[in-house]
Amino acid sequence: MNNSSKKYQSQSELEEQLILKHYGLAVSQALRFIGNDKQLLEDYIQVGLIGLLKAVRKYDKNRSKFSTFATTCIKNELINFVNRSLKRDKKINVIYNSDLLSTLSEKYVADPTDCFETINDLFTEEQRFIITKKIQNIPDEEISQAIGCSNIAFKDKIRDIIDTIKGSYAR
Repeated sequence: MNNSSKKYQSQSELEEQLILKHYGLAVSQALRFIGNDKQLLEDYIQVGLIGLLKAVRKYDKNRSKFSTFATTCIKNELINFVNRSLKRDKKINVIYNSDLLSTLSEKYVADPTDCFETINDLFTEEQRFIITKKIQNIPDEEISQAIGCSNIAFKDKIRDIIDTIKGSYAR
């Protein structure tokens, strides 16, 4: 075993020890980000550990205390993860909206006033509210809170609306 491989082995051992020692730091930061949703805890801990690993690899002992530096790295990694998740959720939201709008505006309705009459005839007040908010690109979470239902129940309501639209034109 040459000198460079010993150094590499000791470096990886050092990284492993530091990560194990500061594992709780990643967990505590992850808990701050998830709030009440414990289902996401494992994902956020993994992201926090990536931030911790980056901190271990980039730490300069002349600048600050390791835990302070690591906390910043973990927070930054978690913030980036949340931002990526939000972008992904927006894309999913656009898919839902485009499905709803394309279903409404397919060749079946030639006149826009017919579309509004169809909406008034087919849907309840709650369903019309949902359609209006979806067209305005309001996030699903806000709409579901406004009507007082869970996100899963809200997705079911969207499916029901789309099925109603498709069913009304299948006749």
